[in-house]
Amino acid sequence: MVEANGKSIFYSGDFRSHGRKAGAFKWFTHNAPQNVDYLLLEGTSISRSNKPFKPEEEIEDELVEIFKQQKTNLIYTSGQNIDRLTSVYKACIKTEKIFVVDVYVAKILKELSKFAKIPYPSDSFKNIKVIFSYFTSRRLKKEGHEKILYQFKNYKITKEEIAKQFDKIVMIVRPSMKKDLERISGIDGGNLIYSMWEGYLKQSGTKKFIDYLTKRKFTIHKIHTSGHADTKTLKKMVDSINPKNIVPIHTFEGNKYKNIFKEPIIKLKDGETKQIY
Repeated sequence: MVEANGKSIFYSGDFRSHGRKAGAFKWFTHNAPQNVDYLLLEGTSISRSNKPFKPEEEIEDELVEIFKQQKTNLIYTSGQNIDRLTSVYKACIKTEKIFVVDVYVAKILKELSKFAKIPYPSDSFKNIKVIFSYFTSRRLKKEGHEKILYQFKNYKITKEEIAKQFDKIVMIVRPSMKKDLERISGIDGGNLIYSMWEGYLKQSGTKKFIDYLTKRKFTIHKIHTSGHADTKTLKKMVDSINPKNIVPIHTFEGNKYKNIFKEPIIKLKDGETKQIY
């Protein structure tokens, strides 16, 4: 929240109540700032669905059912979706699978583990292994960041090791890792779990990657839930703060805010300024 000259602005950021930190949002509803002049409220999911979004725990249960199959499981998800990575990890524990991440994801998990209790490649989480993917490793070396590679050398898993135990592998992937997958034998006929917004499927790079795996006889599963608040949760935030005005942000549906909230809606165009008196 920003306060100056007797006025206040609260920025919602991207948030949700159906993730693994649902308790944090519940706490917020009891401790929200009051008498806010302008609430900048995200609305990414407005108009997508009026139903509550699937909780992260349900995602975990769905992954467990897929992982029970004696196949390779590739997960196409954002390396920065920590809740999703945690769900994958927990599903791996329940099914006795090896969770494989590349150096990029490993570095994110390791850095964030300094601030939260999350799994990362270490002696404390022995079933997490690191694949040194071709493009990421080459770039790190080229830019003089070999030390990032070295810190995960004790947890490295090779393509040959993956191939030998393909039915125990759950690996985070993305299109840039196609070159690595081409060099791993025995994984054909596995599962690809697509766990991101379906709109990305229209992008040529994503489409080519999924087409490649389809040709390798991978079965495609869509297991995802939004990283944004549903309409019910947006209403809870507004009711908690009771702002004097709402400014739609991060949405294509700014016109629909007036049908959802009773507060005055202030629509601004990109780059437009508004002076607060």
